[in-house]
Amino acid sequence: MHKSILAALVLVVLASAGLTITQLWAPEIIGWDNFVKLIITFGILALVLGFLAVVKADFGEHKKLKDDNYLD
Repeated sequence: MHKSILAALVLVVLASAGLTITQLWAPEIIGWDNFVKLIITFGILALVLGFLAVVKADFGEHKKLKDDNYLD
């Protein structure tokens, strides 16, 4: 699950980078208003995926400690 979240995060970052490069070189493909909306959407997705990765890592660490009887 952690690898899939990381892969999705990398995909979102690469897609937004590709979209930005395309918009800089060929602005007639997508209007600037739609470009801004897409970049904001990709930014929100990146934040959510990053949050999920941190939460999963934190809960995974606590679960390991509980399994090893270090936490009650």
